[in-house]
Amino acid sequence: MKLSELSKKLSERSLKYKFAFPEDTEITGISYDSRNLNPGNIFFAVKGLQSDGNKFVNEAIAKGAVLVFTKEASDSFEKIPVISVKEIRKFMAVVSGIFYGDPSSKLKLIGITGTNGKTTTSYLIHSMLSEAGYKTGLIGTIEYRIGDKKFESKLTTPDSVELNMILNEMVTENIEYCVMEVSSIALSMDRVYGLKFDTAVFTNLTSEHLDFHKDMGSYLSAKKILFDSLSERSFALSNRDDEYGERITNDTKAEKIFYVIDASIKNSKDIKAENVKLDMNGIKFDLTRLGESTEICCGLAGRFNVYNALASAGTVLNYGVDLNCIKTVLSKFEGVPGRFQKLPMPNGALSVVDYSHTSDSLKNAIEAAREIIDDEGKGGSLITIFGCGGNKDRTKRPVMGKFATELSDYTIITSDNPRFEEPLEIIKEIESGINAGKKYEVIENREEAIKKGIEISSRGDIILICGKGHETYQEVKGVRSHFDDKEIVSKYMNQTSGDAEA
Repeated sequence: MKLSELSKKLSERSLKYKFAFPEDTEITGISYDSRNLNPGNIFFAVKGLQSDGNKFVNEAIAKGAVLVFTKEASDSFEKIPVISVKEIRKFMAVVSGIFYGDPSSKLKLIGITGTNGKTTTSYLIHSMLSEAGYKTGLIGTIEYRIGDKKFESKLTTPDSVELNMILNEMVTENIEYCVMEVSSIALSMDRVYGLKFDTAVFTNLTSEHLDFHKDMGSYLSAKKILFDSLSERSFALSNRDDEYGERITNDTKAEKIFYVIDASIKNSKDIKAENVKLDMNGIKFDLTRLGESTEICCGLAGRFNVYNALASAGTVLNYGVDLNCIKTVLSKFEGVPGRFQKLPMPNGALSVVDYSHTSDSLKNAIEAAREIIDDEGKGGSLITIFGCGGNKDRTKRPVMGKFATELSDYTIITSDNPRFEEPLEIIKEIESGINAGKKYEVIENREEAIKKGIEISSRGDIILICGKGHETYQEVKGVRSHFDDKEIVSKYMNQTSGDAEA
């Protein structure tokens, strides 16, 4: 792209800047990381959560940056191509969109936000659209997909430069739909600013990321950005059973559609589940919309997955996918790595590895496991193993300790990713929420904690291992070492004291 073309397109958006360079200057790319910058790039000096790009302006220029945009230009940048911009992240998103040809307008972009359920819901929508014959992409916590190609994910929602680059590649590959997880931090930091979402989906809102947002009102406001940005030609799909489910759609211009369990439907396009049944094999319910109903059988476990299934079905129904296709996908869906992933044990117990790392998701996982045990009727016990991540929201720690010990038969509190905090200090904060007399123990070493949970299990028990899910590392003092909960279960599952059912 020539500088003249960028200048013209910025002017069309009422963003006028005078560039002291020849208009035929070639722009080869965009970067906000000086380590990855190439000659001819535009460099955006932005403040991140951990580093400040303004410290690397001179390095970027030395590497051949043709333009530098920053919020904090100063005299130290005299005689070098630095331009001051007030809302630097929004401007970076606009320039990225221009450079990559406004790719979000060339496909159907579906954004999913909420505290829990984003990943499973995104995989379900992706599977349903693919089953219906559409070419579909995915951007989320575990991976990015462009057709049959898969890439490792670094962030739940990448920054605007990567997002527009990925979406542009999808357009090049003739992708028709992109399903994207949209985090509250990404919304607050303008990573998705300017993207044209065709549908926004809300799952739920519970206490999380309050180290960043400070309170639930600010957290809701961040999530609400996605819905407030929708056009009148878009869809806003929301969980009406959640206390924030209607509030998040208050100011949207989009058509509103809600999903519920065992509640009345307000609008013709609303969707609900009735006659819900939960057991070891998964979930069953009657899915109803527009007076039409079909029985759904799915191998996913837990009531929370009924909501994920409803959110997914409600989304794709708007794109012409029929109920039979939805039913087929749900019947054969094998789940998402680390999301209530069931691992049968030789002694007749069941290990479950789950990503639940918030107070509400932990509560949901425990309640799902308890419902399975009660339905089986074998007198099994629930053993919960969990920890809390370091340098993250501390307010949830005592709440998670309370939930785990009150809802489980036995709890083992361990380390998660302590990062730069002391593991035992994190555990003390978890313990502060536990009432006297509850059955639990502390085993700081996560491998030893999982081993102990397996050793004390027997037929009919569930060992619920929470916090890491799909992650294959443990981070201590900034150093990541390989650690996979599923691998640890496989390592020790034959060392159990109970006997399997004959």
